[in-house]
Amino acid sequence: MQSVRRQEILIGVLAILLWCLPSLAGAEVWVFFRPDIPLHIDTVKGLQSLTNHRLVFCPVGKTSFSFLESKPPDFAIAFGDTALQLAMQMAWNINIVSTLIDSPPDDSRIIFLDTRQPYAQQIQLLKSLAPGIKNIWYPYATPRFAPDDEIDKAIKAAGLQIDSHRLSNPRALPLALREFGQPDTAALLPPDPGLMNNAFIQAILLTSFRAHAPVVSFSESLVKQGAAFAYVITPESLAESINDIMTETIKNRPTKQMIRQFDRWQLILNVTVLDKLHIQIPERVKKSATRLY
Repeated sequence: MQSVRRQEILIGVLAILLWCLPSLAGAEVWVFFRPDIPLHIDTVKGLQSLTNHRLVFCPVGKTSFSFLESKPPDFAIAFGDTALQLAMQMAWNINIVSTLIDSPPDDSRIIFLDTRQPYAQQIQLLKSLAPGIKNIWYPYATPRFAPDDEIDKAIKAAGLQIDSHRLSNPRALPLALREFGQPDTAALLPPDPGLMNNAFIQAILLTSFRAHAPVVSFSESLVKQGAAFAYVITPESLAESINDIMTETIKNRPTKQMIRQFDRWQLILNVTVLDKLHIQIPERVKKSATRLY
């Protein structure tokens, strides 16, 4: 009788273990990324150290359509537009966290982690550092980075005016820089690859020093070169945000919050440049910075 009872208990325990096995093993998560972009690679490495879920790597250019059709994952992550297009070829109705894109496509599976520049946050810090600023000089080269409603709203909400200039060729630069050199003006640089050449950047930074006009940037590299400050994404902070969404969504499916704002921005501050521009930095701002130059 006791032997039968022990067998029943053992069978019950085995049944519970088998039922719990998927959750103990973790969900299968497909990760779509471009292997030639360091931010993608480093963020994936960060995810590996944060999650207990099984990450299956799906690099762009090395992931076949037959694999996408083989079986459904529990969840997916896509970095950038190219990786998202690949992920969307899956027929499975599973959530896909998409980040490092401008806007999400019309697909009900997409959870959009918005990593566009935090314009309101940038303007707020700029105003606290330089209350006398009245105009924002905004250069861009690519139509994709022309000032949109979000930028316009953030600037006007702070009581400032925007002065945008399309620098489609070097001949447009001298006239635009004359506007940047006007009193009570600061520059706001978008992450536009068309601006990222040495001629444009050096001319903008030189005008900044001559006119005592701060430059708000988007990268640590530009802060090192002479921009006043930037809010940047790090692989670690991006991995943490994605992991939070992934954990929450897998645990509490279905999710209703399909748009999430990235909120782990790291402040990089060039105190040397701000000092040369005669801009005083509150101690609280220094303490909030991840790195000082």
